[in-house]
Amino acid sequence: MLGVNPLTADLLLRGFVDLPPGAWVGQTGANSAVGRYVIALAKRAGVRTLNVVRRPEAGAELLESGDAVVVSGPDLDEQVRNALGDERLSLLLDPIAGDVIAELVPWLARGGTLVSYGGMSGAPVVVAPADIIFRDLHVRGFWQKHWVDTTPRDEMAAAYAPLAALVADGTLRAPVAATYPLEQHQDALAHATKTGGAGKVLFAW
Repeated sequence: MLGVNPLTADLLLRGFVDLPPGAWVGQTGANSAVGRYVIALAKRAGVRTLNVVRRPEAGAELLESGDAVVVSGPDLDEQVRNALGDERLSLLLDPIAGDVIAELVPWLARGGTLVSYGGMSGAPVVVAPADIIFRDLHVRGFWQKHWVDTTPRDEMAAAYAPLAALVADGTLRAPVAATYPLEQHQDALAHATKTGGAGKVLFAW
C-alpha cells in the first residue's frame, strides 16, 4: 500500500511545479487511490484541489475531503468555472487522457504544467498547439519505475520515510474492500476481480 500509490502522489505534487500555498491542482481520476492521496497531501501543503470524476456517486464520496469536485460531462466547463471563478490551475495531473483533458487544459494558468501518468481511456492526450505556443504550457510524463531506477537509495529512503509515517497514522489511506489470510488466497483473488473499484483487497499477515 505504501510502495507505489502514495509515492506517486507525492512525486506528482512536488516533482514538476513549485506550488505555493493556495495554488490550485486539477486531477482526473480523482477517486482512484493515487487521487485520494493527492487530495490528502495537497491539503497538508495548503494546496487546493479540483477533482474530476466520471460518476456523481464517486464525487459524493470525495466532497468531504476535496476542495472542489466536478463530474465529467457536457457541463464540465461550467462546473469548473463555478469552482475556480477567476483563478486557474497551476498543475493538472492525468491518468485518464482523452477528451476531458482538452476541456481542462484551457483552465491551466499561463506556463502551467500537465503531467500524464496513465492512459485509462485508451485515447491520446489532447492539447491544442495554440495552448503550447501562446500560453507556454508544459506537457510532461511520469513513470514511477523510471524514478526508482534513477534515484539514489538515500533519496528514495528520504522520500518514503515521511509517507510511511502518514500511512501508519492513518493520514494517508485508501478504501479497503476486504482483508484475507493467506490460506484464503483463492477467495481473495476472486474478490479482487469483482470489487468494481470499491476498494483494495489485502492479505492480512
